[in-house]
Amino acid sequence: MNADSPHTRTDTEPTAQSADHARDQPHDRSPERSVVLPVYQERPDVWTGLVERLLIAGWDEVVVCLDAPDDETAAAADRVGEHDGVTLATSDDRRGKGGALRDGLAAADGDVLGFVDADGAVTVDALDRLYRTVEWGTAAVAAGSRDAGDADRTGQSLVRRTLGRGYRLLARGMTGVPVSDFQCGAKAFRREVWTAIAADVDETGFAFDTELLALAHRHDFDIREVPIAWDDPGDSDVDVGTDAPALFRSLLRIRRSLPETPRALSDGGANAEADTGPTVDTSPDADDPMHVALVTSHPPNRGHLAEYGEELARSYAARDDTEVTVFARRTDRAPAVEDRGDYEVRRVWARDSARSAWDLVRELREDEYDAVQFNLHMTYFGTTNAYRFLGLALPPLCRALLDVPVVTTLHDLLEIVEDDHVDDTVGTLERVGARAATQLVLLSDATTVTAAEYRDIVAERYPLGDPVHVPHGTFKRADGGVAPLDPPLRLLVFGFLGPTKDIETTVRAFREVREAVPNAELVIAGGSHPDYPGHREQLEARFGDEPGVTFTGYVEEDDLDDVWGSATAVLMPYHTCTGVSGVFQLAKSYGKPVIAFENEGMRTSTVETGGEAAFVDPDSPTALAEGIVDLWNDRDRLRDIARTNAAAGDRVSMAETTDQMVDLLTDPSTPPTAAATDGGEDA
Repeated sequence: MNADSPHTRTDTEPTAQSADHARDQPHDRSPERSVVLPVYQERPDVWTGLVERLLIAGWDEVVVCLDAPDDETAAAADRVGEHDGVTLATSDDRRGKGGALRDGLAAADGDVLGFVDADGAVTVDALDRLYRTVEWGTAAVAAGSRDAGDADRTGQSLVRRTLGRGYRLLARGMTGVPVSDFQCGAKAFRREVWTAIAADVDETGFAFDTELLALAHRHDFDIREVPIAWDDPGDSDVDVGTDAPALFRSLLRIRRSLPETPRALSDGGANAEADTGPTVDTSPDADDPMHVALVTSHPPNRGHLAEYGEELARSYAARDDTEVTVFARRTDRAPAVEDRGDYEVRRVWARDSARSAWDLVRELREDEYDAVQFNLHMTYFGTTNAYRFLGLALPPLCRALLDVPVVTTLHDLLEIVEDDHVDDTVGTLERVGARAATQLVLLSDATTVTAAEYRDIVAERYPLGDPVHVPHGTFKRADGGVAPLDPPLRLLVFGFLGPTKDIETTVRAFREVREAVPNAELVIAGGSHPDYPGHREQLEARFGDEPGVTFTGYVEEDDLDDVWGSATAVLMPYHTCTGVSGVFQLAKSYGKPVIAFENEGMRTSTVETGGEAAFVDPDSPTALAEGIVDLWNDRDRLRDIARTNAAAGDRVSMAETTDQMVDLLTDPSTPPTAAATDGGEDA
């Protein structure tokens, strides 16, 4: 015991007789303390010793809740029950930890209530600090923490530590309770806390602790974490294989029940309004603009949303109420810190690097930002699944570490990939990992997707997190809306080249096109996809000598208008598309007609976000050739599709998309005002 504790005792070897003597002495403090011990298959000498130490230390009441006690445990309970201040609550059946605690707290008489595991992992000194936190008015609820401050988890295995971190992220994301350890078996709270929440407590298992904290938080009671040293006895009755999944299922039940629980004012609460998490003041009276940290790829890097990241940064920088710093991927072609005139770019992370991921987190923690936005592709942070998973865990990690809103824009989903076109190396384990990573991303304060269809898929398949549909916004490069109607017929395939773009079928179709339109041209513009280095070079070696076919390589920013402006129509020969298509987005910006392979992913990625395309059979070069020739011969239809796409491109500008992002960054709990239609993503 600390010397300044009002409950210090000098006894070093407590006995039943000394406990009785302590209970006979007058107490010079108020309020009275009650503590509940749930006992199930614990060694009698362990929990009875804890009971005696609690009585000696000054607890007025110890409620021992025994589940299905054997003869030895029942005999020990009879002996302990003879002490003043001990209340027994025995059940012949297994109630579960939560069920036992509910009965015990209902039976307790103290002004300050609490509970502690009966295995001795938490010392009486540590529990005393929790009670003093409540008694001295520091908080209405004191939660023991093995992770906060100088706390310690002596003896706990790496597996349990890892599971604990994962559970913490999920629990924080779902309940909004800002604690680092939900499941430590030591908590104390004022009686009125239990009175306010008892009727809503449903959990009978190990999720009881989480539900109690979630309900107390929902009722606006102040919660304070108290660091404790925790010594794992090594014989916990928690089974990782069975109880961990049960805990996660309980999280879903808790999440569903919280909106139905009325939020009440209490002396422990600071506000009558719902606690909606971090918010930022961007009202006209705010002294400074909101400083946004934008984590994104950025030119001179190519692909993986680099161009989208640049457009988004420009749009933030153009506003009076925001300023932006871009945290980009490192490259040898640009300095580590670059002044772009209206915003700064810091290149601090690299693909396939665990260290650079932590460097990014450290940078975000060290500087004062008002909000963080992650602009993500599923393969952003790595070429291997382990690094990809690590990268996608960064948004919820930052949410746990930073006291500012963290919003993620997720541009693609595994579920959009057509099953018969998933690479053979993507097995069951990889799919499970991808879905787990998606679930992690959804634990940001808010997650946005660029298509309404993606929002619906996520809402249906992922239990935690509510995605928000925020359209991509168009990149206005040049005036468009009327395709060149005079010869030559110039067809454009644009974007990074990888296996999902079927260039072989396109070239075979183009041979048939030239039989009908002899001077037709096919321009294949773009470099190799970052995940498939050398792919463009292989294609050019095969098809570069075909009559009318030109490979341009990567198209620089200054050359975009020429390449797109001279195109008659855009070909999108994709067998699948995992996100809203940036090529279709550019087609709308430039007002170009589109001919695309027919599949569900392509429709979702293109016309369902606004605009029009002519769809053809993806397995037939002849069908593609006929679609091209028919459109060229029907100039009215070609012009109508171009104008439809140009009109769709005008509906949602990048500035309007940024308006909605700023709303979310300011208050992630409030969905932004919807824009007129959708946009797209880099290919």
